[in-house]
Amino acid sequence: MFCAKKVDDRRQEVIARITVIAGCVLGLICFYGCSDVIGREGIGGGGGTPGAEYQEDFESLDQASDTALGDGGWMIFGNVTEPNGTYVVGYGAFPAPNNILSFSGIALNQGGPEQGQQQLVIISDYNNVEDQNAGNRVEANTFRERDVVQDDVGKTVTFSFDAKQGNINDLANPGCTETPVPPCDSTALAFLKTLDPADEFAVTNFASQPMTAISETWMRYEISLFIDAGLVGHKLQYGFSATASNFEPSGVFYDNILVFTVQAP
Repeated sequence: MFCAKKVDDRRQEVIARITVIAGCVLGLICFYGCSDVIGREGIGGGGGTPGAEYQEDFESLDQASDTALGDGGWMIFGNVTEPNGTYVVGYGAFPAPNNILSFSGIALNQGGPEQGQQQLVIISDYNNVEDQNAGNRVEANTFRERDVVQDDVGKTVTFSFDAKQGNINDLANPGCTETPVPPCDSTALAFLKTLDPADEFAVTNFASQPMTAISETWMRYEISLFIDAGLVGHKLQYGFSATASNFEPSGVFYDNILVFTVQAP
């Protein structure tokens, strides 16, 4: 497991700054834990969608539980690069956390009529103090995965979801007004990819949707990937990432996740 090393002589300044940033992140996340939650039957609830292999509207998850997302099969993996793109380190995979200032959380009351009262929020890893403070790019991936099987061959996997902008690159956020390297340049994306376990988990397909500058209004997005015979035995992953440096804001909201596979024409 990744453990941050001792912070440098600016420790007290950094801790004070993290406290400010944490307040801003928690402003996005509680959202994380501030009101009673009433369940709603929807795309991931009791109604469901015929033929879906995975669907989730987050309404039935325990928003107060640290393990709600991990218990639901969500995983995380972090990648760190220097500002020039040089790879530094990767860490994971671990069960996804809920509302601990890193990777993922269940937010409250950010939805419209179709999203209910609980949503998924994806952020960078702000608990990676050393690399955030160093100005490195901390990419936080939150995802689910399964094996590609023979029955998938000749089919198209589709990953669809609702999304709206959170606090990512919000110029009024202290994470942007106090960043040592302005302007804020956090990024976000959704992805559907395959990896080959027999080749050190090399990425064999990567379909993505940029989410950095999306609307503040909920909209529907979709990513698809055709499965051929060469992918049997590979890992299929779908999920979201948020990348930030210097504790800059990176939050994006997601909901009504649906994954389904259909025979290609």
